[in-house]
Amino acid sequence: MIRLTARRLQILETITAHVAAHGVGPSIRELGGAVGLTSSSSVAHQLTQLERGGCLVRTGRAWSTAELTATAVRRLAASR
Repeated sequence: MIRLTARRLQILETITAHVAAHGVGPSIRELGGAVGLTSSSSVAHQLTQLERGGCLVRTGRAWSTAELTATAVRRLAASR
């Protein structure tokens, strides 16, 4: 299980809000803009770590298809 830093929690919250509002996850650039990361590679790194840690799953190749796992939802709720 990975450590959920403040940045990773912010990313999970942003994905949740974006999916609720638009039906799909945000793009790398949208996510970076929302959490204050200017480098798309740093956003991709954070997403990869969340995926490896079991917090995200993708249904397609693009990060916009990422969905939170039940584990991520529980950990996100516990952090609030």
